[in-house]
Amino acid sequence: MAEAGLWVAWGVPTRGRERKALALLIETQDFLSGLQEQGRIERFDRVVLKPQNIELGGFFLVHGSDEQIDALRRDEDFELWLQRVQLVADQVGIVDAWLGDGIAEAVGLYEKALETLDE
Repeated sequence: MAEAGLWVAWGVPTRGRERKALALLIETQDFLSGLQEQGRIERFDRVVLKPQNIELGGFFLVHGSDEQIDALRRDEDFELWLQRVQLVADQVGIVDAWLGDGIAEAVGLYEKALETLDE
């Protein structure tokens, strides 16, 4: 079971690059599926948000072990993909995440942080 993840979020497409943004969104399904087939990630979720009043268009949540996610962060193909996303979408963000079994680690760290406040 995955213990780590990457949350890759994007805002609205960059004005004038809407079609390129859509093409890359479609292409990304194949890219991430390939990573999954190669065993480089466990799985991924692709989420496109309905229109709303904040500028968040959607996100991918990539699931994997600590080792898989650490390796992905330094993978040249992944870095190139991320650069391409930044060229067609505004407000791109990437955040490490605890998932599944990793939640216990997050809770443990939070408890330790709370203990320091009690001192």
